[in-house]
Amino acid sequence: MKRYFGNPELRMSSVLLLFISILFMTVTIFTLKLYHDNLKVDYIKTLGAVTAKVSEKNPQLGREIIPLITKEVTKQDEEKGKIILKQYGLTSKLENQLFPYVNETSIKDIYSIITIFILMAILFFILNYLQYAYFYERIRRLTFGAKRVLEGEYDIAISEDKEGDMSKLSASFNSMRGIIRNNLDELRKEKQFLVDLLSDISHQLKTPLSSMIIYNDILLNKELSKDQSNTFLVSNRNQLYRMNWLIKSILKLARIDAKAVEFNKENQSLNETIEDSIEALDSKASEAKVEIDFKKNRQVIFPHDSKWIQEALINIIKNSIEHSKENGKINVYLDENPIYRRITIEDNGEGISERDLPNIFKRFYKAKTSNNSESIGIGLALSKSIIEAHDGIIEARSNIFEGTRFIITFLKY
Repeated sequence: MKRYFGNPELRMSSVLLLFISILFMTVTIFTLKLYHDNLKVDYIKTLGAVTAKVSEKNPQLGREIIPLITKEVTKQDEEKGKIILKQYGLTSKLENQLFPYVNETSIKDIYSIITIFILMAILFFILNYLQYAYFYERIRRLTFGAKRVLEGEYDIAISEDKEGDMSKLSASFNSMRGIIRNNLDELRKEKQFLVDLLSDISHQLKTPLSSMIIYNDILLNKELSKDQSNTFLVSNRNQLYRMNWLIKSILKLARIDAKAVEFNKENQSLNETIEDSIEALDSKASEAKVEIDFKKNRQVIFPHDSKWIQEALINIIKNSIEHSKENGKINVYLDENPIYRRITIEDNGEGISERDLPNIFKRFYKAKTSNNSESIGIGLALSKSIIEAHDGIIEARSNIFEGTRFIITFLKY
């Protein structure tokens, strides 16, 4: 019952129905009273005429009849009267037309009842029309809004500031509109992402594939010494390794950006994750004659997927190694305070220009000042996606010929 009357339309309908019922009852009572008044008048007219005739013949008898008009008739007198009237053909079975006053009153009452019924029907029709016109107008607004949404117009909103099921329906419509718009936006982004991904893969594979085709043509069509052949074969192998790493990195980045990776985040030591990342690059650092120094702090526990965070850190440290000078040094710091956990990786390498700095985390971006011809420009983009998937923030600060500092921050709140 409470849920029923929670709708303003139903409350209004119930109030109108109650109003019409009370009005109909009032009019009916008034009509019956009018009918009884008319019947009383006719009764007095008829008895008055009879009394007048009797009084003309016998005044004494007329005075005796008067008290009989206002008091209840006895059963005995009623039966005697019926017998006398029957002798003159007057019975209850006679047509109303033979009783002028009764007939006139009956006709008036019938007309009154018909008039009342017509007026009540008109009133009910008008109120019913107004109520349902209001109700269906709201439905038409929802229908129109749904049609606009299907046509791709998502700015339309159905505003309802009342309570009840219709308002809930309007709120649900607005929520549905927002969800559909967001889903379509996501689909467009995914479509554009796929187009960009295929374009990037095609662009990045074009150069190594062209090189391999040229090397193979030389190997097939020219007489080469064993050392020359080995040189081209080694170059082909390096290009294959590069393509393999490129494809794997692009697929990892695509999976993360598409939110298709389920990270196994566990409370574990961030110190150990950093140490494992540095250990994985020991041979590369030794080959480049670069020292990596991890400034160990107290144990920091952080909910993260250690394998993926290692991937991010390896790409950043590897980038620092590739852009460091011989006998260079890379320092790694880990700090924690009540607000955040922070990893800082800094080198004393060639640095990044102010113009290139805002773009280094973009896919396949290569700094204009970079001396590394083997750089592809996907490692830092992959690191950024992994860190952001862990609700982290990464930024870079650098000065040309002074080095670069990468700052990774994980806020606690």
